[in-house]
Amino acid sequence: MKSRKTKDLQKTLLKKGFYINPKQKHHESYYLYIDGKKSHIHTFFSHSISDYNPTLMGKIKNQLKFIDSKTADLFFDCPFSYENYVKMLQDQGEVSK
Repeated sequence: MKSRKTKDLQKTLLKKGFYINPKQKHHESYYLYIDGKKSHIHTFFSHSISDYNPTLMGKIKNQLKFIDSKTADLFFDCPFSYENYVKMLQDQGEVSK
């Protein structure tokens, strides 16, 4: 996966069904909501990192349950919608249908 700016990653997550957990102080945790309910799918960002390198992007990819980097890149580049993402998670058995 390619490097990305933290603020760009966060904007994408907020557009695609994720919300910030305000209780965290050292990190910003983002949880996916489906049908208004918080799911177990989440990732977090450190306040001190402005760019996420390929290694860190790989960790985010795994936290968000992407099987391959190509699909994760499509998600962050925006052609992969919230609906596509939820369907993918359902097909993988990560969330119920």
